[in-house]
Amino acid sequence: MKKHLLLTFSLLCFFNVFSQFTGTNQVINNGSMRFGDGVEVSITVSGTLKQPFYLSPDNGWRQLTYTDDRVPPANKYPLDCTFGVGGDGTNEWNINGVVKSNPLFASATFDSSSFNISGGVGTGNIKVKGEITIGTSQLEVINDYSIGAGDNFIKVTTTIKNIGLAAVTNLRYWVGTRDDYVGGTDEPIKERGNLVNGSFQKLTSITQISSALRILTLDEGILFFTKSTSANTSVADFDFDFNVSETVTPSSVPITTENDGSYSLYVRLQDIAVGESDSFIWYYAAAPLDELDGVVTEVAESSCPTCIKDTDGDGLLDPDDSCPYAAGVSVLNGCPWSIYVGNNYKTTTVSNSIEIANETFLCSSIDPNYFNIAYHSGTSPEPVVGDIIIYNNNYPSPHSLLYDKEGFAFMKLRDYNKIIEVKKSDGEIVAIYSCN
Repeated sequence: MKKHLLLTFSLLCFFNVFSQFTGTNQVINNGSMRFGDGVEVSITVSGTLKQPFYLSPDNGWRQLTYTDDRVPPANKYPLDCTFGVGGDGTNEWNINGVVKSNPLFASATFDSSSFNISGGVGTGNIKVKGEITIGTSQLEVINDYSIGAGDNFIKVTTTIKNIGLAAVTNLRYWVGTRDDYVGGTDEPIKERGNLVNGSFQKLTSITQISSALRILTLDEGILFFTKSTSANTSVADFDFDFNVSETVTPSSVPITTENDGSYSLYVRLQDIAVGESDSFIWYYAAAPLDELDGVVTEVAESSCPTCIKDTDGDGLLDPDDSCPYAAGVSVLNGCPWSIYVGNNYKTTTVSNSIEIANETFLCSSIDPNYFNIAYHSGTSPEPVVGDIIIYNNNYPSPHSLLYDKEGFAFMKLRDYNKIIEVKKSDGEIVAIYSCN
């Protein structure tokens, strides 16, 4: 027991020593993405990332923000950050209280013990910690940057701690760029959306919450994403001196914008008492356009590798969804009706050709092995003519439950002792026959 206690104490001391902020700023360049020119250190005096680049297979290193060369030396825009504290925080998004952009880190220190450089390639984790003052609030900020070898994205964990003498309320954080420039394009397309089942899905209404922003050119794309549930995205015009998008209410921003502009990811954090902290995780990814979807999937899996999925994308997690493979239909404002449909069926090219007296086999079928759970649209549990069979036995809607798209099929409804006639092309029920 004494040996065990001694070993435990030694390990604690070991990890304590090597997790201290006694390292140095580093060059973040994993061979696929880099921040800065590839020679200079990558973290700014505000703890943010210097100008981002990604390596194009065809065009070499491509910058992902604008370079302002009006007055030498050129200003290569990093990722801007802005903090907001205090004021009326009734609305989730607001610019009340004190708002400060790119505050300098006082007493900045680094932990580079988990960051490795080999052959000019730098990968792993590097943390920067510093203190900032926003109004009368004293905050300690830690940005933990994590990038793997060959990854086309960087994961960032931002932690904000209250080291002042009073509670911090209405705490907000923006990160983005005041002037976008992707590859060789100064007017890329910006799309607001969310990651759904491992892919980017554009909003259908500007008032919806957006936790992801996709920036596109003809050749490449960027994904800007957070897993925070209190996040939103904004897009606006550019300005050489500040990020205009931080002043624009997200609910007023078009879903798609194509301009020489600015963009930001906004997170509303928790109020934090003295000594307490709050944190969130965000991702910045870039890749050639034909590879971007794969990178989006990687980001989604990285953000929550063990998450329970929402397979049908209807807002209900699979364990809580009675039909996880069938998205809700508008007429029901939710999950479709479930029903057992026979997996033995007859087919014909002529509608209304069934003679129920001759359907002894289908009508007499009651063995559970001969039925699959299915779902249908409609306003009541029992299907009626005009409803759509939209799912059966994990196959997508509407007609994939059958082997072809031509003609009509007759199937038994187990619980209603009826036979439905289904149009194979779209799953519509065109007739119903009683077995009685």
